[in-house]
Amino acid sequence: MALPALLAGLDAGEMDQALEALEARSRLLAWKKLPEKLVLLRHGQSEGNVDHMLYTFKGDSRIELTKEGISQAKVAGQRLAQITPPDANVIVCISPFERTTQTLLALYSGGFDQSLVSKVHVDPQIREQEFGNFQDPGLTQKVRAEEGRVGRFYYRRPNAESSADVFDRVTQFFDKLFGPIGDDGGIGILTRAKSKYDMCLIVTHGLTIRLMLMCLFQWSVETFGTVWNLGNCEHVCLKKNMETFTYEICPEESFPQRVPWASREIFLVLRENLAPQDLIERLERLMDTRRHLADGSAGCREELAKLDKIIDGLENQMLRARSLPYTVINYLEISQPRTMQTIEVLGHLVPGHGHQKKTPEELEAMRDAPERQQVEFIDWWGDQLSYQGKMLRTNRITRGVSGRLTEKVELDLGEAA
Repeated sequence: MALPALLAGLDAGEMDQALEALEARSRLLAWKKLPEKLVLLRHGQSEGNVDHMLYTFKGDSRIELTKEGISQAKVAGQRLAQITPPDANVIVCISPFERTTQTLLALYSGGFDQSLVSKVHVDPQIREQEFGNFQDPGLTQKVRAEEGRVGRFYYRRPNAESSADVFDRVTQFFDKLFGPIGDDGGIGILTRAKSKYDMCLIVTHGLTIRLMLMCLFQWSVETFGTVWNLGNCEHVCLKKNMETFTYEICPEESFPQRVPWASREIFLVLRENLAPQDLIERLERLMDTRRHLADGSAGCREELAKLDKIIDGLENQMLRARSLPYTVINYLEISQPRTMQTIEVLGHLVPGHGHQKKTPEELEAMRDAPERQQVEFIDWWGDQLSYQGKMLRTNRITRGVSGRLTEKVELDLGEAA
């Protein structure tokens, strides 16, 4: 076929089906080259885990394992040996920090077969989040206060990184690891090797692992904030699914044997709970004042904006008065989009907030929630969002001054993940 005719055929779409088949075949071949398993493992107990003051004079990259951390890594080596095929071709990707290096060596010592490892790739992009050269203990209280106002994902300490910064470099790491799958057959670290890797072990840090999972599973910022760090030398195993071209969490080969633990504090607004009468009357007066201002001259715009803020704060206060605090546990097991799954969410609730020091097992034993018909509204945001923002997020119309929400549609438009 002459070139002009070929180009004309392409423009006319005559070869679309063949091109689509070629693209699908290229993607299939690229995924076949990828390892059957990705294992993300956190380092063993470090000096910094037991003595936070160490960070005031010792660089984070030089923090070493404790004796307990070495023991943990040896036991983890035995666990990894059980999920590694005897003839596997393994690649290890590792943070360059001393505690991750020592963890890998202790894994070998504990029973993870070093002879199976054909490549060790040391990559600074999967190092721990930078908190500054040295950490001033006097900053802690100030940092906590500012972090709450800015948001944990976005907050950056002085001379440090935010979690968003780490997310960016972790994303770049995966681009380098996998290559542009589907574009040209993949030219990443995992796909350029002559022989296929059966398993990729990534030895890194707790927060870094959470951000890796956020990247792989496209979690929202809100979902990322619900996930707990893995314990020292705990790991998450991901298995390749060739039908969906994705990696999926395999609880059976993870340790502990579950999806990563996640919890989220919420408030349930109950139908039977009305706002206090004094707040209702105050809202009515403020709404009357607003109507009068709105009927006045255009010069009242600034006063209206201030009054709207006061009204919004009062509406949030009324919402809180009608609410009870609950914590959603095992959050990642809820189907996506999670904030729309009201029935599922009610099956994952424990009463109250502030359960961070309880174990997952203790929290599982505390499950308890009201019936679906008792719940009018799930407030996912608490003090982090205005009343107006909550109504927009959940596609609701306000307001009967009774303090009860007027529902437009029973539809939650919270984060998709």
